[in-house]
Amino acid sequence: MRAALLAALLLLAPAAAAQETIDVACTRLTLNPEDRAATTVGPLAWRGGCALTSDAAGFGGLSDLLLAPDGGSLLAVSDEGRWLSAALAYDTDGDLAGLTAARLGPLHDTAGRLLSVSIKRRQDAEALARLPDGSLLVAFEREHRLRRFAAGLGGPTEIFDAPPGLTEAAANAGIEALVTLADGRLLAFREGPQDDGSTPAWLRDPDGTWHDLILRPGGLFRPTGAALLPSGDVLLLERRFTLLGGLGARVSRIAAADIRPGARLEAETLADLGPPLTLDNFEGVAAHRAPDGTTRITLLSDDNFNALQRTLLVQFELLED
Repeated sequence: MRAALLAALLLLAPAAAAQETIDVACTRLTLNPEDRAATTVGPLAWRGGCALTSDAAGFGGLSDLLLAPDGGSLLAVSDEGRWLSAALAYDTDGDLAGLTAARLGPLHDTAGRLLSVSIKRRQDAEALARLPDGSLLVAFEREHRLRRFAAGLGGPTEIFDAPPGLTEAAANAGIEALVTLADGRLLAFREGPQDDGSTPAWLRDPDGTWHDLILRPGGLFRPTGAALLPSGDVLLLERRFTLLGGLGARVSRIAAADIRPGARLEAETLADLGPPLTLDNFEGVAAHRAPDGTTRITLLSDDNFNALQRTLLVQFELLED
């Protein structure tokens, strides 16, 4: 009885009481640990990275992120119904060097309960986007749904209409990548492929109408994140994992002009990331224009709360922009 009462109190605890300031350590990384002189992969030039660690309970499992327009801060969501905010630190060369002022807190459901103490199928936040009105949209997997946060991720949430058929998707085949386009439309990609290897996607008009799209077959790669480039094109992050081939990631670009109802989207590969390059389970991607005028691409990995995996935050400059 006491345990049940404690659980009920935790579920109803206010957001402010559950937020905490945490310390996050950064172990600096190089693009290629076997060749420290290597600095580019395709048109991407290494601009610093960290293996992030923290003793704070609940740190990890980070699935997607947003960066401030100047790259000075980030906001991320996790597999266990939490959010992380922090300021980004850069060295004198303008390379990513760490996080400061980090805070960790719980997401809430529409009844105000903390998702961080809920059952797993309700916690799994996988994608994050900022809507034109400034509110935040989170896509959840397992119990597939979209939720809008009007006053920050630590505040109350409300139901946001989901694409038709999303709730019938397999448990691990929900929305994995989500991005707001320059014209206010919303683009979403499922993780699970169809029989022909293509990936279902949806496009939402500002009036709330959802349209079906298809992402071309990507072999063994599956979408895990999407971001808007300053040009208006979409940056797509994909992941591959096989027992024989191991882990891989791919960064591609989709032309803005090609994104329309019923389209079969073709993505131009910019860079393939594989061993021996610095790599982990990359699921989050963001793009911004740095103060020096360069376009930066930031990747975030989900360690799945597994001691054999790492939380990596790495940044590249897009040379061809």
